[in-house]
Amino acid sequence: MITTVSTVKDDLPRLERWIDRNTAAGVDRMVVFLDDRDDARTAQLLDARPGVIAVDAGSWWGDEQPARLNARQRTNANAALRVVRENDPRGWMFHIDGDEVLHLDKDRLLALPEDTDAVRLAPLEALSQWEWPNDEVTVFKRLLTAEELDLLHLLGMLERPDNDAYFRGHTSGKAGLRVSSEAWLEIHRVVDDSRAPVPAHRASWLQVLHYESHTLEEFVRKWTNHTTSGHRLVARPERRRLASAMTAGGWGEWAPEVADQVRRDLFAATALDDRAGLERLGLLVSPVMSPVMAVGPAAPAPADAHHEGIREGLAELAGADKSRFSLDAPDARERTTSVQQ
Repeated sequence: MITTVSTVKDDLPRLERWIDRNTAAGVDRMVVFLDDRDDARTAQLLDARPGVIAVDAGSWWGDEQPARLNARQRTNANAALRVVRENDPRGWMFHIDGDEVLHLDKDRLLALPEDTDAVRLAPLEALSQWEWPNDEVTVFKRLLTAEELDLLHLLGMLERPDNDAYFRGHTSGKAGLRVSSEAWLEIHRVVDDSRAPVPAHRASWLQVLHYESHTLEEFVRKWTNHTTSGHRLVARPERRRLASAMTAGGWGEWAPEVADQVRRDLFAATALDDRAGLERLGLLVSPVMSPVMAVGPAAPAPADAHHEGIREGLAELAGADKSRFSLDAPDARERTTSVQQ
């Protein structure tokens, strides 16, 4: 059994595509927290899908919610973990975002020794182009070696020889844990009760596909969400600069055609990948996708005897104090934002 938990904010067609991709990749159950308090309808529609338990933000948080996106993500992930652990402690749980898809060998994962409590998924980042036919990415970037980074840097293809400069999104990958363990989920790692990292098993067959700003349309959608979600970008100066640029005062004054051109210019300057150059150097990979994942929606998930128990367990937590699930993180203690009904 593979379960994922996510905190997402997107339109229904994109979320359905994301669910189809993960189901085709072997995910059995998806717990989805909608992060838009004004959109209970999307949660209702997703919750009706086989294998999906969706929770709308208004009912879940009540009158108050953590101001920071990371705090909401951590709290949601560990509340879901607790409920799943109480109802169905089989298998593995992964904390993924709405632009991430598991890419792993399910049989090998389920066959890992019982004393393996955590695994690490290496990231493969979707190659960014102006558009992809049917939004189906076929080519991804992998993390590069120090020698490969030096090569790109000296060829003038990289600002500095660092994977943080090569990838637009995270380079640390994602983690998963055995549900029956006593560990907990953070954004990119598994930790124990004292928040010390739990050693994670790594293998070439453990990966996550990251569809980070892989088209102009996705770039605009993602950065619009970033600037309205309360998420504080702390990792990289270039991402903070881009977030700052996306909130410049001119956006409210420019004519629509000027704003569209500025978005295109920003995409070309900060996200668009040199496909020809990277292919020439042999640095791109084409993961073998599930046939269903490549051509259309996934088949319905089999009936889950624990589905209703998990839904009911989450419903009992709705509107209640969930601070115990935040792992007492420094940026999750505060900091709640009162919401007027």
